[in-house]
Amino acid sequence: MKVLNNIHCRFALCAILSIAFSSCTKPERVLDLQGHRGARGLSPENTIKGFQKALEYPLLSSLELDVCISKDGQVLLSHEPWMNAEICSVDSGLIAVNSMSYNLYEMTLDSIQSYNCGSYGHPSFPEQLPHPSYKPSLKQLFEYLSSRNLPWPNLNIETKSKRSTDNKFHPSPHKFASILAAELVQANETYPEADLLNKVTVQSFDSRTLREFLKMHIGVKLCLIAEHDGDAEAQMDKMGFPVDIYSPEHSLVTRELLNWCHFRGIRVIPWTVNDLARMQELIDMGVDGLISDYPNKFSLLVY
Repeated sequence: MKVLNNIHCRFALCAILSIAFSSCTKPERVLDLQGHRGARGLSPENTIKGFQKALEYPLLSSLELDVCISKDGQVLLSHEPWMNAEICSVDSGLIAVNSMSYNLYEMTLDSIQSYNCGSYGHPSFPEQLPHPSYKPSLKQLFEYLSSRNLPWPNLNIETKSKRSTDNKFHPSPHKFASILAAELVQANETYPEADLLNKVTVQSFDSRTLREFLKMHIGVKLCLIAEHDGDAEAQMDKMGFPVDIYSPEHSLVTRELLNWCHFRGIRVIPWTVNDLARMQELIDMGVDGLISDYPNKFSLLVY
């Protein structure tokens, strides 16, 4: 009887240890891997063609994109609130004059879409395949995503604004946020299958826009972008509230920054990381995602 009891005890101990080890198994790590302006290294930026290219890579989880406002109040996709002379052209060729004179906030959407911003490629991205492209509206991006009949990716939407250009190249923060928020709410109703508001992050260098979105309580995540200073604590103290995501230029990432943010439940997703070795280094440090012009490199990462 004593032998049986010992055997039963051993079985019980093994079962307990098995349960303990299984409960301590490290969960699968999930990173938010974002295609910068779609897949800028491979296809024209902030275009339907570029987003289509980015979505060819299964590890990509988010499309990162920039939004501006047209004269007729439409939300359109563009990194600059003007026509970039490096990539945009009219029938006679690339824009030859000061491109900032082509102010998108003073142009209607129809006029903006008469310009070709893809056929000449980008001089800084030799792997980019040129393709005739126009600056789409955010509505047109939503229409494209719906037409795929596939789960929607997350969308990281950057508002392009700063205090010195208020009411010149873009509306005031309140008006900008109101226009974008109304469009997101409408799209959430139009495409209920997308669960859109749970998939959207609004990011900005301009904390004023984020503050306006916070007041609206529409449920989107908020992200503060940092370029020259990685002091997240000071930046959020100045803002008066913590964001969901902190997005520093990748050279600003330190273990101290990661620890400070993670202790407070703030995710850290640096930009724009194109070197594979640097991508891996940041992942090994513990970042929560990456923003890259080359989503084709995501499959080479180990995590």
